[in-house]
Amino acid sequence: MSSQQVIDPEILQQLQEEIQHKMNESLENADLHSVLEKYGLLEYRVLRIHWQCNLDPNQLKSDNAVDEQQPNALLAETSTASIPEIVLVKKALCIPCPSTGNPRGCNC
Repeated sequence: MSSQQVIDPEILQQLQEEIQHKMNESLENADLHSVLEKYGLLEYRVLRIHWQCNLDPNQLKSDNAVDEQQPNALLAETSTASIPEIVLVKKALCIPCPSTGNPRGCNC
């Protein structure tokens, strides 16, 4: 019986938080509200961004090419069939915020 890999829940939580942080940071640095303002669209609340980051555990392999029994630090061994993709981050952002009017947007 071949062994599959699953994500260690503690490490998965850390990974999710870090990816979420990086995505938020990227959007803040993108300065999208100024682009909407440039085209006179800021007041119309027309921009909604939706993103989802998935992790496919079935594609993760050992980081040690010599010893395939040594799992990647992200993984824990288990003997299961195909593992479904894990949604790391699923979010939406409205620019500007329809509730507060914040030009930088909000999570909607």
